Amino acid sequence: MSAPTDLPPTTLLLQEVQTVTSAMRRNQRWASSSSAGFTTSQAPLPPYLHAARVRKKHGLASGKRGRTSLDGGADEGDLMGGFIELRRSLGETKDITALSPLDLAQPFLALIRSQLTSGPITSLALTSLHALILSVLPIYLTPPPTSVGPSTPLQVALAHITSALSQCRFPSSSPQQDELVLLRLLRVIEALATPLPYPNQYPSASGTASMLEQMGDESVCELLEVGLGMLARARLSEGLRNTAQSCVQVIVRACFTRLKHQTPEGVEKLLKAGREAEVEREEKERNAKAKDKLETPEEPEKRGIVADTGTDANVHGPALNGLPSEGTRASLSEDIDDTPPPFTPYGLPTILELLRVLIALLNPSDQAHTDSMRLAALAILNTALEVGGSSLGDWPELCEGVRDEGCRYLFQLTRSDSPLLLAQSLRTTSTLFSTMLPHLKLQLELFLSYLIDRLTPPTPSPLPLHLLNAASRPASPAASVGESAANTDNQPSGAATPADVATPAASTPRPISLLPPVPGETKELMLETLTQIALRPSFMVDLWTNFDCSTESEDLFERLVGFLTRGVYPLGPPKPDGSSNLFDGLDAAQLLSLEILLSFISAMNDRLEDGSDDWPSSAPSSEELVGRKGRKGILLTGAAMFNAKPKNGIAFLEKQGLIAPSADDEGTDDEKRQKAIARFLRSSTRLDKKLLGEYISRPDQVELLKAFIGLFDFKGKSIADAMRELLETFRLPGEAQPIARITETFAAHFFSFAPPEIASQDAVYVLAYSVIMLNTDLHNPQNRKRMTIDDYKRNLRGVNDGKDFNPEYLASIHESIKKREIILPEEHVGQPGFDYAWKSLMQRSRTAGAMIVCNADVFDESMFRLSWRPLISSIAYAFTMSAQDEHVIQKAITGFRQCATLAGHFHLPEVFDTIVLSLASATGLLEDDERYETATFPVVEKENQSVTVSPLAIRFGQSYRSQLATVVLFTIAKGHGGAIREGWLQLFEMFQTLFLHSLLPSPMLQMEDFLAGTTTIPMKSAQPTLAPERRPEGGLLSTLSSYLLSPYGSSNDALVIETSDEDVENTLVAVDCLSSCKLEEFYAEILTLELDALLPALRAIRHLAESRTTAKLQVRTERSETGSPRQIRFEGQLPYDPACVFHLELMVSLATRGKEHIAETWPVIFEYISALLGSAQSYSVLLIERAVVGLLRLCLLVSETPSLRDQLYLALDVLRSLPSSALNAVSEQLMAGVARILEKDSTVVKSQTEWGLIIALFRATVAHPEASKVTLEIVQKMASGEGPGLTADNFGGVVALLDEFATAAGAAAAGRVQGRRAPPQTALGPAVERGLTALDSLYELRNAIPQLIESATTSSNHDAWNAFWLPPLLVLSKQCVNGCRDIRQRAISYLQRLLLSPQLLSGDQSTLPMIFDRVLFPVMDELLKPQVYERDPQGMAETRLKAATILCKIFLQYVVRLVESDAVVGLFVRVLDKLERFMRGEKDMLNEAGESLKNVILVMHSSGLLLPPAATGTATGGAAAEDTRSEEQKNLWASTAGRIERILPGFLAEALPAGPSGAGGVAGDKPAATGPATPKASLDKERKVPGS
Repeated sequence: MSAPTDLPPTTLLLQEVQTVTSAMRRNQRWASSSSAGFTTSQAPLPPYLHAARVRKKHGLASGKRGRTSLDGGADEGDLMGGFIELRRSLGETKDITALSPLDLAQPFLALIRSQLTSGPITSLALTSLHALILSVLPIYLTPPPTSVGPSTPLQVALAHITSALSQCRFPSSSPQQDELVLLRLLRVIEALATPLPYPNQYPSASGTASMLEQMGDESVCELLEVGLGMLARARLSEGLRNTAQSCVQVIVRACFTRLKHQTPEGVEKLLKAGREAEVEREEKERNAKAKDKLETPEEPEKRGIVADTGTDANVHGPALNGLPSEGTRASLSEDIDDTPPPFTPYGLPTILELLRVLIALLNPSDQAHTDSMRLAALAILNTALEVGGSSLGDWPELCEGVRDEGCRYLFQLTRSDSPLLLAQSLRTTSTLFSTMLPHLKLQLELFLSYLIDRLTPPTPSPLPLHLLNAASRPASPAASVGESAANTDNQPSGAATPADVATPAASTPRPISLLPPVPGETKELMLETLTQIALRPSFMVDLWTNFDCSTESEDLFERLVGFLTRGVYPLGPPKPDGSSNLFDGLDAAQLLSLEILLSFISAMNDRLEDGSDDWPSSAPSSEELVGRKGRKGILLTGAAMFNAKPKNGIAFLEKQGLIAPSADDEGTDDEKRQKAIARFLRSSTRLDKKLLGEYISRPDQVELLKAFIGLFDFKGKSIADAMRELLETFRLPGEAQPIARITETFAAHFFSFAPPEIASQDAVYVLAYSVIMLNTDLHNPQNRKRMTIDDYKRNLRGVNDGKDFNPEYLASIHESIKKREIILPEEHVGQPGFDYAWKSLMQRSRTAGAMIVCNADVFDESMFRLSWRPLISSIAYAFTMSAQDEHVIQKAITGFRQCATLAGHFHLPEVFDTIVLSLASATGLLEDDERYETATFPVVEKENQSVTVSPLAIRFGQSYRSQLATVVLFTIAKGHGGAIREGWLQLFEMFQTLFLHSLLPSPMLQMEDFLAGTTTIPMKSAQPTLAPERRPEGGLLSTLSSYLLSPYGSSNDALVIETSDEDVENTLVAVDCLSSCKLEEFYAEILTLELDALLPALRAIRHLAESRTTAKLQVRTERSETGSPRQIRFEGQLPYDPACVFHLELMVSLATRGKEHIAETWPVIFEYISALLGSAQSYSVLLIERAVVGLLRLCLLVSETPSLRDQLYLALDVLRSLPSSALNAVSEQLMAGVARILEKDSTVVKSQTEWGLIIALFRATVAHPEASKVTLEIVQKMASGEGPGLTADNFGGVVALLDEFATAAGAAAAGRVQGRRAPPQTALGPAVERGLTALDSLYELRNAIPQLIESATTSSNHDAWNAFWLPPLLVLSKQCVNGCRDIRQRAISYLQRLLLSPQLLSGDQSTLPMIFDRVLFPVMDELLKPQVYERDPQGMAETRLKAATILCKIFLQYVVRLVESDAVVGLFVRVLDKLERFMRGEKDMLNEAGESLKNVILVMHSSGLLLPPAATGTATGGAAAEDTRSEEQKNLWASTAGRIERILPGFLAEALPAGPSGAGGVAGDKPAATGPATPKASLDKERKVPGS
């Protein structure tokens, strides 16, 4: 076997003996001692004898000091002899294990125990004992016993060692020397608790073990008693007491570590075996004692003495009683059986006694203990809880003490004014809840409520109304009434103690209003404690499930969240200068509150991401808890109504089902109802107890009063206890009659239990009254003379049914009331009040059940829904106020992210809005009052990129908080854009700011165009302002002139600001930060928003856009200098604002990307664009152009939705209503958009009204040089049958449009001629080209008209001809007098072709007169007008000639068809009239047109229409020939012959000579035979007219 040290144990012992004996010999007391005297000394008793304890217990004494005692103790010589004997034994023994450990230690123990030994020698003995324990006794170490058995030598030795240490006493020499001895003693105790290795003979025992494991309960308690005794001695130095505390903590740690590895079943079995062995041992001792008395009478000189040393260093402290005494197992004489006593390892009894002593030391009402002792007790208790707090719950006997008196005293100490005591008590409280929480449900509620109440400012009160009432907050109670009473028996009633309380509602020792304000340091300590308690991930879940979902508890989760969120904000008074503390940053208390809130959010987020625990099957289901939460809300409402008006509250609760009869109730329905109400009134703690007493004592509530008192079980209780139980449930009314009703009802119910000593119900009534009066008399502080027992007996003479009560019975009542006041609700003050509150709490704790502790996510959504608003508000405030604290900023940002994650999971879009609102204000990117001026922002080239250096970019690059807030904001928004609603306004306002300062990515700066494709939004307008009137033509010079005259072309921009390198660097930081935000990805997400988020986004953009556009035009009211209001309207034009274009492009892009939602998004944008276009002249050209383009882009989508077709035409109507100046400016884009619409769906326009809008837009662009091209191209396609084609609905409009093009060409040509003095050039202008193209398209209509006529729904061919053929003929006839020669010529040519076309020639005969009346004759009339002729004198002459020729040709072609018509005569006459007017003075026309007229005349003659009269006679004088012509022929000749003669003199006589037989002559037949060929040949000839 190897020793713990390299030095042999024998050598070590001899050295220690030498050291001690050398010191003893130097002492005068042992200087004369000889070795001879040592040989006669009495040998020590057997090791197991505990002589010192026997002497102390039985009081054995010797009459002479220094005599040898029965314990082996010795006089001065014997003390030295023990060492001599030990030296001899060591010399004679080769194996030290042959000697018992007690033999080795006994001489040292005798020195330590002896009262005669001086301090230095005792110190040496303790040092030697310390070496013995560490280096020698481990040789005897065996595995720790697990059962009761005979004591081993080591166990017996350790019992003697602990006994000697507990009885260590020595004469006091000096404080320093005394403390050195005590310090050596503590070192010995620590050595006993030091882990030591096992000897080699136990190879199976691994690890280490301490000597404590070889001790019994009494030995360990003796060691604890020594340490606690030193702690109790205030005169010892603080260092020594700290060492003693550390020593006790070491033992406590070992004890509670041992407890963790024990089971209740094993300990019970061990204790039972120990008790049985003890009984057997005591039986043997009694037998031996009886035998000793019979054989040898006890001699007085044999008794041990208790040395009187005067001043000594006794170390006794608080007694640890109640344990099996090993001293009782000691023998009284050497003759007692020397069998080693049974050994029971220490365990539960030691811990039970230790906790009892520690808890007793915490009692703040016990004046015998000082604060320093309480500090030490708190530290030791904290150590115990740290090591084995979690296992205390497995031992009801241990747990009950901690739950009751432990918590009770501990909570009172948390109110201490001593900073040290407060800090240690709070630390112990934190440890308590961290380790024993499942068993401290109501204690946690009480403590948290106290912290919240204590740390919350007095006003406003954080408590709901029901919690401000007496006994409304759940209170809790002592384990037994008797014990609670015993603790208060010695305290004066109403005395102010550290545990003063106002009401049980507060469950705190005194009203918060009476306590001084919490110092900042104290507040931090309390919040740190709360932080430690809340570290558990399930903390908030536990509060919710155990308290908020309990009808008997307050909403602790809600209160705590409200308290913590308020705690993030400053609560101090204003500064002396009156300013607020809101912007001073966060102090330590605010940071602690924030930390708890963030840990709550983090725990929920962890449960979401990493999973949570399963809900325990032993706990109520989550559905049941949700139901309780709902019932609790109803209960709170009902209680509040009851406290306002009881009748209404009861009716409400009955309606809600919270008051309902039980199935076990008997009696009538009314009786069952009264019982149900009574049960509720008794069980609810949220009712106003005063109001409750008044209500049940009303005359109309007698039945309810009976039912209420009938709920009490008074069996076996005294009347004092019965009255106490009754009056604790309500406050006794102050009037006599209600009291009488209550007392009478009580008397009847109490007497029903047949109480002893009471003869009748009336006697109960009188006795009950006497109890009330006695309670008032004995406990009223204003009453100086108290009622004695004799007075009480005298007052009750003869009231017990004519007899006196038993005096002892009355005395017991008097004593009960005297010791325990009947405390009425709302009168609980002082220590009795707190005792009452604690008693109530403990009573509730027995039925409240264990606390549910589960880190489950079942209720996370409910908790988050309830708390997210104040949470985010608090985080936002902390973030805003911590500009320089990067740690707080990072924590706050993490909180925001986690809130966003939770909100996304729980589908709470409003959370994102709040986060956006909170972070947006911290970014510094919201719009400020600075006006936007691009010129003030210089652009520099840096790192191959153009950087706009603006003040905002510089500020942003300098602010770490702004950058972090921006990154987090867009990170959150980017992933949850679909959940944002109200936050879009801030997001787009930030976009607006970034846009104005050129900080947005390029994809967000683009605008789509019908003409130029995708371009970038210009920061400055390069377009002229809207002209007041439309100009028909615009040239290059006019365009440049208008641009130079516009405000955008002026050179009055502000000077460029110089920039420093630092400014450029900060701007680059800003650019990098915004690049990390990936705004282009967020923008892409915005473009794909669903409808729920899309509409709010559009409304937000519209709001920003309106604030910069339409809102500025609204009439505003201002006060004039005289004070009278006046309305001011904006006049003029707003300057170009690129942000407005940015907003417009955003809105249109959002709507066009979400095609499926166009029906919902259309109204939002259309209303805004309509408002813009309605005041088009007040805005810049570019903005109006973008509005038009945006509207048309939306119309492209609308055209695809049949249900929105009507909206398309509303939009087109808005465009049509634009002022001419605006319309001219946007015509090109307008026509491009309309063309795109028509190309996309040719059937989009169907009705005549719709086509009217389209045509109106077309006609508005005719004068525009570029837009007209698009318009004409569209019409050309329509005319050729492409695109939408021609229909009956649009035919008239197309014709009119082509007419306008031709007319515009004439106007343009006339303008050029007037603007130039030089002769006109041969090149045609663009307008003339378009006019000619329009005429070409008009002529092409001839191919489409037949199909139109076939599909027309007209009733007759005549109507169809009027609808389709007549309009183009009229237009051509109109253009025949156009001021432009080219237009006139082409119009006349096309008119001739149409009139001579087969389609018209084969038409209905009824239409022929209209060709002349409405087409040809009006042209002839116009050409005859002088003003028309003056337009182009040279060209008009030619036009007249062509017109006359056409007239003749057309008449010639149609004359055959007119033969049978009655209109031929009148028509021919009108033709002749027109020709006559044309040919007057026109020789050229006379020559050319005359030939045509001659052909007409000849054709008419050959057709038999124009016949001359017969000859009048012959030369031979015969009779005149008969005139055979019809009347029509006669009339025609008569009407036209004269006119023809004037036009063509002599032609009739030459071409049509009169025949001898008139119409029937040969001359009349000849043309008839050849006539048909002549007109045809003539017609064929005419069709070859040059220029046709």
